[in-house]
Amino acid sequence: MPKRQLPNSNAKRSRALKAATDRKSITLPADMPLTAATVTRLDVFFPQYKTKQLAVNTALAAQSLLTGQVKAAKLTAGYFVADMIDALQNAIRRGTFNEGVRSLYSLPVNKPLRPEIITEQDVLDWGERVHDGETARIAAGGTAIGFPTLAEVDAAVNNFRTLNLSQAAAKTTYDNAQEALVEANIEADKLILKIWNELEAAFDVGDKPSVRRKAREWGVVYVPSPGETPSPDDYSIMGTVTDSAAGNPLEDVAVLINGTPVIEVTGADGKYFIPVQTPGTYDITFYKGTYQPKDVSGVVVVAGAITTVNAVLDPAGPTGTVAGNVKQGGMNVAANVSINGIPGNVTTDGMGNFIMTDVPEGPQTVRVELTANPAMFQIQNITVIANSTNNLQFNF
Repeated sequence: MPKRQLPNSNAKRSRALKAATDRKSITLPADMPLTAATVTRLDVFFPQYKTKQLAVNTALAAQSLLTGQVKAAKLTAGYFVADMIDALQNAIRRGTFNEGVRSLYSLPVNKPLRPEIITEQDVLDWGERVHDGETARIAAGGTAIGFPTLAEVDAAVNNFRTLNLSQAAAKTTYDNAQEALVEANIEADKLILKIWNELEAAFDVGDKPSVRRKAREWGVVYVPSPGETPSPDDYSIMGTVTDSAAGNPLEDVAVLINGTPVIEVTGADGKYFIPVQTPGTYDITFYKGTYQPKDVSGVVVVAGAITTVNAVLDPAGPTGTVAGNVKQGGMNVAANVSINGIPGNVTTDGMGNFIMTDVPEGPQTVRVELTANPAMFQIQNITVIANSTNNLQFNF
């Protein structure tokens, strides 16, 4: 008999809570399988949980953006520092400066060598030594080195230092956001377990496959027990998703039946199981943020049988982040945001902000629908730049 599989990742927790929230919104009070206390708890907690997830994603995007900037600034600052030391050594070699001035820069007096400048701390330390040495030499009446100038070296080193400090602060923000989400996950797991228990208890009036079908509509996930042969009473499609590079199973791959609301997710073993579907021919998309989407067309579902569809995903190229804000009449507004070709969507936070990570670089089409009125939507095209945050503004 299939067993429940409680979520074990942030994405799966969010998906479980959203499924229950969406189903609750279209269920009449007389048919509500959840207790009033659980409904209230879900209504209060899920928005808070989404906010904490958004905080983590926002902090990660900021940290990732700074990582690229720090790397570039470190290289530039290192070049300027090294070039000034080379200019100093060349001037000494020509006899323009005497050997003794090397001591002002903390360089060995009798060695015309450039020190190794490899680590971030090397850049900062030698940047400071070059500044102090050049300042002291000029104050003693020496001629300033002109290519590069001390001002150019200082600007490059200070820019690197500032970005380095910003990155450290961003990392702290990210760590704090993660800790807050970890705490929220404890409450999320308790709430999801309570919801699923109440659903199964409310629906337990018929055969087990019927109970599971009803519970699945509310987001309950079932997988075959270890060693169990999946039954067509529970599933129509199953398969395994692997990585083309290493052949490893891929977890958290979204499996969509196009044109339907069905979205399943692979487990740690790369396996997925799609519940019973109406017989027919379907197109399936497999999606994971850091991989290229995979489309499989013409999947035939036959009553009383299980169709096996395996997929191999290729690693995607560089990715970036798409972030933005949605307003209606100048006021922040709730909306659903999606990108063409990328399964699922994100919702704006209380300030109308949204963020989507792991978006493949290149042209993308972003669609925003107002939560209160999905018929009101806007579409914008954007060229995503890898390793960067790409910003958009939507005004209704």
